[in-house]
Amino acid sequence: MRKPTFPLRSTREGRASFTQAKLAKPDPWPTSSISVVDLTALRNRDELEVIVASVLFDLIGPTKLILWRIARHGGELRLQRRVQLTQGHVAVSDMLVDPSGLPALDSRAELRACYESRAPLRVAACRNSRHGQVFPVASEREIVGFLEVYHRAALSEDQVRLVCGLLRIYRNYLRVLDYGECDELTELLNRKAFDDYFATLVMPQTRLPEALAQPKRLGKRRAASADQHPWLAVADIDHFKRINDRFGHLYGDEVLVLMARLMRSSFRDTDRIFRFGGEEFVVVLGNTEGDFAEQTLERFRSTVEAFDFPQVGRVTISIGHTGINAGDVGSNAFGRADEALNITKQRGRNQLQCHEHLAAQSVFQAKALIEAAEIEMF
Repeated sequence: MRKPTFPLRSTREGRASFTQAKLAKPDPWPTSSISVVDLTALRNRDELEVIVASVLFDLIGPTKLILWRIARHGGELRLQRRVQLTQGHVAVSDMLVDPSGLPALDSRAELRACYESRAPLRVAACRNSRHGQVFPVASEREIVGFLEVYHRAALSEDQVRLVCGLLRIYRNYLRVLDYGECDELTELLNRKAFDDYFATLVMPQTRLPEALAQPKRLGKRRAASADQHPWLAVADIDHFKRINDRFGHLYGDEVLVLMARLMRSSFRDTDRIFRFGGEEFVVVLGNTEGDFAEQTLERFRSTVEAFDFPQVGRVTISIGHTGINAGDVGSNAFGRADEALNITKQRGRNQLQCHEHLAAQSVFQAKALIEAAEIEMF
């Protein structure tokens, strides 16, 4: 079977950048070149979205197919056009898009109605298509996006069942991934998920089936300026053992669950939050300036300090953070942030420290000299 080739052509839509790829011929693919096997072979959720859209495009042959992802910004639901396929073109959005530049869910009445009903709905026709339909894309807990399909003829009942069936397979597969990647207590991502995510963060190459793997990089992750890059922060609940000893592990677990909720409300959708175990959490901030990263982390620290934890009362948190550079290794970045966290604890806790700032002040060199002197005296 003829394999499509994808020469690149970049375009822009709002603040989301797209990579346009042109097929060898504009005719629709006669048979499915991508299968459900390709879907279940992947572990990267961002790549899974591309595969789901591509499989459905092959199977039902629409004139246009759009996969939307729901993003959150300031308590408002936004829409990110994650994948768009037409006969002859495929476009994949940049994952590190600023959600503040995305349209609100309420700007699309039909998508809002689909979100509320959690059921497929007819939508207005578009150019070259007389029929449109939107399907909710759900995880186990919530609606996470929409599949918008346009066709010259109304979808048959069999086609609707096919779409709904594949989306159910996708939902169940997400559940399997959640089970392996999420912390059971807090429902945050776990350390294994951190290792996988960090690898794609510093080496964002897309590993897709051969039919979609030319070029290997489907999208470009670009910071708004050279001063922007990701940041990694390690946060540790202060004196957590005292909480468990005084109030019991049941209340200690409740503190962890509430801390996870505070973290979700304090950081952006493009940020990633992990529980490493015990009272230790990791946050990876998307591309931003150092000052903004520090302001974001300080705002989170003060939010925790001001929160009234049931029965326990006041809880504080210490944070160490560092910048992530191209080619960085997860263990190295974590180690730098952890070093900064240790200085935070030595200086009284309930504060944050930046590894780069401490290194510029020669704090680590001085600490090493003191430790060496203590060992020699011993």
